[in-house]
Amino acid sequence: MPPLAELHRQQETLIFPHFTTQDAFELGSHLRTEALLAHPRTPVAIRISLPTGQILFTTVTCSPAVPDSESWLNRKAATVLRYGCSTLYLGEKMRSKGLKGDRISEMAPVDDAQYACHGGGFPVRIRGIEGVVAVIVVSGLAQEEDHKIVVEGIEWFLEHVQKK
Repeated sequence: MPPLAELHRQQETLIFPHFTTQDAFELGSHLRTEALLAHPRTPVAIRISLPTGQILFTTVTCSPAVPDSESWLNRKAATVLRYGCSTLYLGEKMRSKGLKGDRISEMAPVDDAQYACHGGGFPVRIRGIEGVVAVIVVSGLAQEEDHKIVVEGIEWFLEHVQKK
């Protein structure tokens, strides 16, 4: 598990200069490719959506699609939008305070059926704009691996695509 300071650094530095529907498609496609390369037989669900709920990109990497994936995608996205941070960061922050860090209801009066603090949800922020403009969610693997795919995908995207 990455240390809390590293998770915080990721959120502070992985900022987009812009984020368009084309950006969402290119990033989502890259995430799908990387998930398939790393886990070719595991169905991994990937979604990029706006705070309004509009989906810009969604896929499951292979069959069989897991019905629970939809719930995990929605719960992780809701958490990112409510708390403005990655889901792994939130879980680790809870654990650093002595909580189990597996249910948000440990720290706030929320319905755990609506929120999840398991890794894989990450905010999209644009330089110069306040707040979360989109949410990237990966689900289907161990929470650290879900998070890693998102972070490495964003790093790749910022380095190779948006610098063109």
